[in-house]
Amino acid sequence: MDKSETENWRLYLIIAVTALVFSGLFFRDVWTPDEPRVAAIIHSMFVSGDFIIPRFGGIAFVEKPPLFFIFAAVLMHLTGLNEVMAGHLALAILCIGSLLVTYRLAWLVKGENFAWISVSILATFEGFILNFHWLRVDAALMFTTIAAIWAFAEAYLLFKPRYLLVAGMMTGLAFLSKGPIAIILCIGLAWCPLILRHYSLSRNNPQNVISVPTNIIYHILGIGVMCLVIAAWVYPFYQQASPELWHQWFWENQIGRFTGASTGGLGHDHSGKPFYYVKGLIEYTLPWTILFVGWFYFLAKAFHARQVNWFDGFLLFWFCMAIFILSYSATKRSMYLAPLMPLFALMAADAVSKIQGRWFIWYRRGWLAIFILFLGAFIVTPFWSHLLPAEKIPERLMQWLTSWHGTTLVAALGIMLMLVTERMRWPAWTKLSVITAIFFASTLTHLFPAINVTKDMRQGLSEFVEQIPSDMREKTAGIRFSETMSSIFYLFEDWPVPIIEKERAAKILAGEDDEYLYLLMERGNSYAEPVDYIGLPSDTDIKVLIKGHPRGNKGGDAIFLLVGEHSMINTP
Repeated sequence: MDKSETENWRLYLIIAVTALVFSGLFFRDVWTPDEPRVAAIIHSMFVSGDFIIPRFGGIAFVEKPPLFFIFAAVLMHLTGLNEVMAGHLALAILCIGSLLVTYRLAWLVKGENFAWISVSILATFEGFILNFHWLRVDAALMFTTIAAIWAFAEAYLLFKPRYLLVAGMMTGLAFLSKGPIAIILCIGLAWCPLILRHYSLSRNNPQNVISVPTNIIYHILGIGVMCLVIAAWVYPFYQQASPELWHQWFWENQIGRFTGASTGGLGHDHSGKPFYYVKGLIEYTLPWTILFVGWFYFLAKAFHARQVNWFDGFLLFWFCMAIFILSYSATKRSMYLAPLMPLFALMAADAVSKIQGRWFIWYRRGWLAIFILFLGAFIVTPFWSHLLPAEKIPERLMQWLTSWHGTTLVAALGIMLMLVTERMRWPAWTKLSVITAIFFASTLTHLFPAINVTKDMRQGLSEFVEQIPSDMREKTAGIRFSETMSSIFYLFEDWPVPIIEKERAAKILAGEDDEYLYLLMERGNSYAEPVDYIGLPSDTDIKVLIKGHPRGNKGGDAIFLLVGEHSMINTP
C-alpha cells in the first residue's frame, strides 16, 4: 500500500475521536437518574467551599469520595461555567486523559502501532462513550486507575523508579474517586504481573538493574505519597463527620455494597448471579466484541503452541481476577465495568494485530450498514413517527419526532463521511474506528436533544414550584423524596427541601407541628393515593393543593403539595 495514501489516517482518526469526545456533552440539561445529584453536589461545593463532605440540598452524600465533584467545582471557578457545563467539561478532560495514558501504556508494552490500535478501539467502545457522556464519578475512576497502571509500567518496564511517586499519587486519587475498590479491582491486579515482569527483566538485563536500597526507598516513598493523598480527605472527613456518617461511608457504602448488605433498597443486589456481567461485556465492547472475544481464541492457540508471553499473562490475570471480584460481589451493575475499559481495549487490540483474511472487511461493512440504517431511520422520523402509539409517548418527545431539526444535516453528513471513510485506503481497523466515531458523534448530536426532551425535569418542576408562594415554602417539608427529587429542587429552584419521616408527616397533616404546615410528597412508579403511599392511616384528612409531573415521561410519577384538613385555616 502506497505510504502517501495511508499516512494521513492518524490525523483523521484524531479529528473523529475529538469530535466524538465533545459531541452531545454541552447544551443539554441533567438527566435522571444520576446527573441531577452530581450537578447539585458540584453546585453545593462551589457555593459553600466545603470540599470534604459532599452535599446536595443540605443532605450529606457519602456514597462516593469527592474527587470528581472537587474537580468540577474547581473548573467552575476557573471557567465561569455553571455546574452542568463544568461537569461535562470535566468528563471531556478526563476522557482525553484516559485515551492519552492508554496510548502510552500500550506503546510501552507493544510499540507505536499497537498503541494507535488500542486507543482507537477504546475511544469507540460503546461503554467508553456511554460513561464519558454521562455525569458520573466513574470518569475520574477510569482516568486515575489507568494513569496509576501506566506509571507502574514506566517504573517497572523502563526501570524508572521515580514514576513510583506518580503511581502512588494516582493510586491515592483513584481511592478518592470511588474508594478502595479502585485499588482492589484495577490497580492492584495490574501491579502484580507488572512487578513480576520487572524482576524478570532485571535478571535478563543486569545493566539496568536498580539497586535494592533505591528500589525499596522509592516504593516506600510511593506508598507514602498514596497515603498522604488519601489522608488529605479521609482525615478531615473523619474529624468533621458524625459517627453515623462515617459508618455510612465506610461500612455501608464500601463494605456493605460488596456483601450486599446495603443495596437491597437500590435494586443492585444480584447475589447468586455469576454470569451477570456477560451481557455488560458484550454491550460495552461493541462494535469490537468479536475481537474482544477473539482474544481468548488466540490465547488458546498460543497455549496450544506453547507460545504464551508475559503480556498474555498480564491481560489474562487482570481480566480473570477483576471479573471474579465483580461477580463475587453482591452488588452488580454494568457501569462497574467502566474502569476496565482500557483492559478490554488492550485485549481487542492484541486480537486485531493477529487477525488474518478478509472476514474483518465484511465485519466492518456489516457494522457500516447497521450504522447507516439506524442513523437514516432517525433522520426521517417525521415520515414514520405517526405510526407510533402517541398515547404512550410524552407530548414533548412526540413533537420532536414529528419535526425537522438542524441536527438532521449533521446526521446526513455523518452518513456521507462514513461512506467516504469506507473507500479510503487505510488499515482495516482504522476505518472501523473512524466509522464508529462518526456514527456515535452524529447520533449523539442528533438524538441527544430528543433524550433531553424526555429526561429533562426542569420545565415540569418549574411549572410546579411557580404555583407555591415563597412564604409557603418556609413552612413546607418533604417526604418520600428520592435523591433525584431533592437534587433538582436544590439545583433548579435553589430550594433545599427539608426531609422528614412518616411520624412527623402525620403531625404536620394533623396541624400539630410547630414548624411546618405543608407537605411535599414524591410518588414514584405508583398510582397510589398520597395517604396510602406515605403509609398513613386511611382516615387521615388531607387536601391536594398542587400536583405536578416533573418526570414528564413517567405517568405514575408525580409530586404533590399536601395540607391537612385541620390546617386549612392557616393556608393562603
